[in-house]
Amino acid sequence: LGPIADWGLNLNENLIPVDTEKFETSEAGIFAVGDINWYPGKLKLILSGFHEAALMAQKAHQYVYPGKKVLFQYTTSSSNLQKKLGVR
Repeated sequence: LGPIADWGLNLNENLIPVDTEKFETSEAGIFAVGDINWYPGKLKLILSGFHEAALMAQKAHQYVYPGKKVLFQYTTSSSNLQKKLGVR
């Protein structure tokens, strides 16, 4: 685990337990997704990592910007994103 082992996080056989609502570790404001985290029923699939990252990003945004709403934009409907990507 390298330096992460010295962060004071709870570990379970070199994996970091997280709650599946926020993907937050035992330390507030430290989140873990992908192969490093552990929770009951965890599937080590790349698809699971993408799902975890999407959920964690929402909770991390709330942690950093309490009370501020997340603005979702989709490339299929956002002219702003389409312009940035050069497809419009």
